[in-house]
This record gives sequence, C-alpha cells and structure tokens, in this order.
Amino acid sequence: MKNIQIFSRRTDRAILMVFGLILLAAAPMLIVDSSKARKARQEHERMTALKQIVVEKVEAYQKINGRYPDSLAALSFTNSPRELDMVSDLPRIRYRLTPSGYGVGWDGDYGYAR
Repeated sequence: MKNIQIFSRRTDRAILMVFGLILLAAAPMLIVDSSKARKARQEHERMTALKQIVVEKVEAYQKINGRYPDSLAALSFTNSPRELDMVSDLPRIRYRLTPSGYGVGWDGDYGYAR
C-alpha cells in the first residue's frame, strides 16, 4: 500500500511540473495577446470618437448650407483640446456622399450616419 501512495505522489508532482512548464511557456503569449487586444480596443475607441466628431461637423455643415460637404476639407475644426488630439488621425477617416446622404468610416470601412 505504501508503494501506491509514493507512486501517486510522484505522479502528482510530475503532472504539476508538466502543467507548470506549459503555463510558463504560454504566459508570455497570453500577456502579449492581452496587450494587443487592449491597444486595439483603445484604437477603436479613439477612431469611433473621431468619427462622431466628423459626423457632428457634417451635420452642422448641412444645417448651415442646406447640403452635405463634398469633402472633409470643407469642414472647420476648432482648437478645442478634444479636436486637437484627434486631428492627426483625420487623414484615416473616409467620407463620401451617397444617394441617401453620406458615409463616414475609417480605413475603408464605411459606416452610414444617415
């Protein structure tokens, strides 16, 4: 009976050691993936906020002029801290006129505001 208990403890240790080695090997990959996911989430939130600013500017332009602008160059941006932080990403925003209004998105993925 004593041999069975010793064998069981050795087996348990071996299993724990193998599991520990696998965990140590996988931990860096999990950390890198969560870091990439966090950066991607932050990027998405920033671009969504910028898209919202552009939609607000397009709507204001339409309210004043009675039509949508031909391009983003027609829009005016103020010196507010909110807009200044996002102006560097403005070239990544895509804008186009559509038969039913306009489309605003980024990196070729258009989202329709109307």
